[in-house]
Amino acid sequence: MSDRRLIEDSLPLAEISEQSAREKYIRKGHISTLHLWWARRPLAACRAAVYAAMVDAPKTKEERQRQHELLKKIVDWDVLEPTHPDHGLLKVAADDITKAHAARLARRKGKDSTDAHEHPRVLDPFAGGGAIPLEAQRLGCETFGNDLNPVAHVIELGSIYYPQRFAEDVVRPKKDGDLPNIDVPAEPRLAVEVERWANWVQQRVAKEIGSLYPSSGPDREVLGYFWVRQVHCSNPACRVLIPVVNQTWLANKANRKIAYRIKSNAKRTGVEYSLHYDEDIDFDPKTGTYGENKLLCPCCGEVTDGKYMRAEGMAGKIEQDLVLVCEVSTKQQGRFYRLATEADRKAWRKAEELAAKIKPVEGDVTPDRPSGNARGLSAVTRYGMSKFADFFNARQTVTLDAFARAIRATRDEIAKTGEDLAFADAVACYLALALDRIANQCSTVSRWHNSGEKIEGVYSKQAVAMVWDYVESNPIGSKTASWSGAVEWGTEVIRKNSFPNPARVLMGSATELASRFPRLDAVITDPPYYDSVPYSDISDFFYVWLRRTLGDVVPDAFSGPLTPKRREIIQHNPRHGGEAKARAFYESEMTKAFEEAGRTLADDGIIVVMFAHKTTAAWETLLTSLLAAGLVVTASWPVDTEMGARTGAQGAASLASSVFIVCRKRAAHDEGFIDDVEPALKARLHERLDYFWTQGIRGADFFMSAIGPAIEVFGTHKRVLKLSGEEVSIAELLNKVRGIVADYALQRIVQGAAAGDVDDASRFYVIWRWAFGASVVESGEAIHMAQSMGCEFSELVSDRGVLTKTGDKVTLKGPLDRKKAKGLGEPAPTGTLAPLIDVLHRAANLWAAGERQDLADFLAMALLPGGIDRMQRLAQSIVDVLPPGDKERSLYENFLVGARSLPAPTKKDEAAERQRKLF
Repeated sequence: MSDRRLIEDSLPLAEISEQSAREKYIRKGHISTLHLWWARRPLAACRAAVYAAMVDAPKTKEERQRQHELLKKIVDWDVLEPTHPDHGLLKVAADDITKAHAARLARRKGKDSTDAHEHPRVLDPFAGGGAIPLEAQRLGCETFGNDLNPVAHVIELGSIYYPQRFAEDVVRPKKDGDLPNIDVPAEPRLAVEVERWANWVQQRVAKEIGSLYPSSGPDREVLGYFWVRQVHCSNPACRVLIPVVNQTWLANKANRKIAYRIKSNAKRTGVEYSLHYDEDIDFDPKTGTYGENKLLCPCCGEVTDGKYMRAEGMAGKIEQDLVLVCEVSTKQQGRFYRLATEADRKAWRKAEELAAKIKPVEGDVTPDRPSGNARGLSAVTRYGMSKFADFFNARQTVTLDAFARAIRATRDEIAKTGEDLAFADAVACYLALALDRIANQCSTVSRWHNSGEKIEGVYSKQAVAMVWDYVESNPIGSKTASWSGAVEWGTEVIRKNSFPNPARVLMGSATELASRFPRLDAVITDPPYYDSVPYSDISDFFYVWLRRTLGDVVPDAFSGPLTPKRREIIQHNPRHGGEAKARAFYESEMTKAFEEAGRTLADDGIIVVMFAHKTTAAWETLLTSLLAAGLVVTASWPVDTEMGARTGAQGAASLASSVFIVCRKRAAHDEGFIDDVEPALKARLHERLDYFWTQGIRGADFFMSAIGPAIEVFGTHKRVLKLSGEEVSIAELLNKVRGIVADYALQRIVQGAAAGDVDDASRFYVIWRWAFGASVVESGEAIHMAQSMGCEFSELVSDRGVLTKTGDKVTLKGPLDRKKAKGLGEPAPTGTLAPLIDVLHRAANLWAAGERQDLADFLAMALLPGGIDRMQRLAQSIVDVLPPGDKERSLYENFLVGARSLPAPTKKDEAAERQRKLF
């Protein structure tokens, strides 16, 4: 390939991964703080992908080193600060891209003379939160962002359009009189005006509804109200209203403990509450009235099940009660808690009166669960929350509506000052996005974080869970979940990302690109993954408020009652008539999207797809879609982009990495035969695996990283055929890849030639531990791995096998899990020796039990001469792949030390002796 790019040659993966993982914890000025969006990719990874995709591959080692050193520095978050010593390197990187693009244009000359443009054109057709377009803009590209979802569209306006469009409109604070202060840097006027008009909004709202938030004194301010939902006791003789509470901690820190207690009143006609501090807490706040889908009545002791609670909710019989108030002080630091008073309840009754005069927020909540993997909003609908109006209590509705009306009014007020209408739209956009932040922490499903003593939003992951005891924020306050704080997050994003290169932001389907965009030089995108995130369902929570605030600013985006659903490219089972049809829809539409991307792409253009789905079944579909779209993979790179503590990944075999899949338009027209292609496949894989190994890539990521180079070899042919004339499928190719990668990894784990002494089952065990550790893996993935390594899956999941299968999930059994397996490690009646891993597991358990003589006798029966050395090498190999502190690792380490001094065996197994004679 004459036009090879850096991303097709090499990347400094360790440094890109380090900065990507670090960035997940960065807040101030990061576009992720402007508005919630799901499954974002770090800016560092996006910046690396853009630079490496747009510059040519190096021709010398020196040039490669220069590019790598530049990349290492520009992916650092700190370099975005103008005062950082390496900030100028962003301009160097942009110049590299411009020069490479100019050379490409020169090569195109004569082919398409009408396609001359100074800067390369880059599109993200699934732009979401705007991370990829932002980094393309930052590096000087002519950038386009597209998404079907109106909420994403507005986020993109605030991330990749308005800050850059008004970047050169700057102001300085006044010093003396009307003279600007030249001693401080100029700042974007847009940020200053957003703050000014946000203050105008705050004053207007506070004047209108400030009395709804009475405090206990002039130096106090309400931070939040604590509510409990109530369900009538199912005991007909009781029927009291039971507060549904999981736990009662308010502050749970090492040096500060505060909780409230729920107990029956003296007459057992209801409950009462009391506050307790530190040593005064003589009960367990972790135990409330509700747990494991059962509700305990404090008055009569009746236990009510979840089915009854759901029925009460669907009948509209769930009630709520204001229990506690948290305040902050202007004179003292900290949070102060008190029981709700009559003054608080009087303010609540006033809020109810005002709410009755307000048009409720529009929109029905879909009761459908998108798939078994995604809950969406379905959890709350089971308890009767069928409308988005149900997500907000009376005071929340009044307050949010007051903000929404004030925000709509700002546009006309700004225009009255003679300001350009586009600028007024920009200010309104940030105010609307700030209101969405408020709504996220001001709903009846907002939560209290008791170790941080703060209010958390509706979404802990890509779904909304039922919250029985919620906290109601005070948006007109000055602390957590306040209007001023929400606005500040947005203005910091403006300040951090003001550079004069706005993107073109469009709203539409990724299957319709060619008619809406010019000829492109690159498509870089992070597409939706099957049923991972039901974007439209969960973004409706924000849509209903954006429609109120920005309906006049972006009318095309908010013409419908809720976000568009039918054309959304995800797997949503109820929407498309079941799992099979929903999967087929996703796969078909994703292929169309890739076809359309290829159609808009210049012949020498490049596509980079960020992919992080954990199953190879998803990989098969992605790769099949790419090939069907006329594309060929030329490289793949694993980059660690995820937070280790993310909710959705705990206990599952999620990839630690995203993988960059690099594609080009397919030019191959000839067919090839697998016998001819396989040597090239192995050679290319070993070349790339050598590089991946030196880069520290291990485990499941190592398998995934090999897929790109394998497809690259296959893509040099129109089709790869078996000798029978049948086409080799992607699934068959991936099985070959697994086998090659497993052999390669085993050579390094078991140290060279010794790997040849390992039987298939033991080989499988070592590679599984290395790839997945103790994670849960989908059975399809496990079956593929077994097949690629010559093992029968049915034997692996048998009682004496090394796998446990529960439903469609599989886990590996360690030695402690196999203690009770009868006859483990013993030769078969035919004299065939057991897999070495079985022998090791039984031997390690005998050692741990102190059964030294039994251990010596067992090993004499189970192993051939020299077998103990092989078993010890196997044990050491597993030790090397397990983390320090792992129980299995510790067991083997102790066994390896002690097994050197075993007593002489006293028994011999005749069958094993016969087996020895065969050798």
